Amino acid sequence: MFDLTSVLLILVGIGAGFVQRVSGFGLGIFAMLFMPHFMPSAPEAATVSCLFSVGTSTYNAIRYRKDIPYKTVLPLMIAALISIPIAVRFSATVPQAFFERLLGVVLVGISIWFLFFDQKISIRPTTVNGALAGALGGTLNGLFSTGGPPIVLYLSHACATTAAYFAGIQFYFAVTNVYAVAMRAFNGLLSWQLLLYAAIGMIGCMVGDFLGRKVFHKLNAARLKKVIYGGMIVSGILMLF
Repeated sequence: MFDLTSVLLILVGIGAGFVQRVSGFGLGIFAMLFMPHFMPSAPEAATVSCLFSVGTSTYNAIRYRKDIPYKTVLPLMIAALISIPIAVRFSATVPQAFFERLLGVVLVGISIWFLFFDQKISIRPTTVNGALAGALGGTLNGLFSTGGPPIVLYLSHACATTAAYFAGIQFYFAVTNVYAVAMRAFNGLLSWQLLLYAAIGMIGCMVGDFLGRKVFHKLNAARLKKVIYGGMIVSGILMLF
């Protein structure tokens, strides 16, 4: 049935697809800024957000496949494939109230990081650092579908060109999110209702991606990110208290 939740999912999808297209990541973060407040539970919101990312990242990974830096992405991906099942299992077993408070902490933490420390810290593109970034990204993905920040931080220093960075991050998300969805299904966190919600929200994601492509060269992406991070702090505090 097309209800208020469906309308909200389309609106969130538009915003998430727009942010993803403009900045190269952030779909899951934007979606989790809003969806836990109107979905039945935060873990279900994370599952729908993960399904959003599967659609958009797979499309972009195929479209920009010639620019994918496979050797650079491989250490991140292997580590993420190890950490995702552990995180998903944890999210399926902890009490709902604890999960929401933990999500609140993560949203506030990510926001503070990008507002104040993103440009001040660089990471050497080594295999060990890539594996560490992948493990942390996989953990955040498996818990909240917000695994982008560690991957962005690493690939922004490891990739020689903007095209390689964008293609690499889309390929990483395409593979790891398909895997994360499978792990969520295995742990009982996927249902036909959530698949329907994801399909409805993907309509919004496609609209948002289209709008993002139209204004990509005219928009102040840095200012947009600051607005989003400010909203994440507010949303995180609401979840905490």
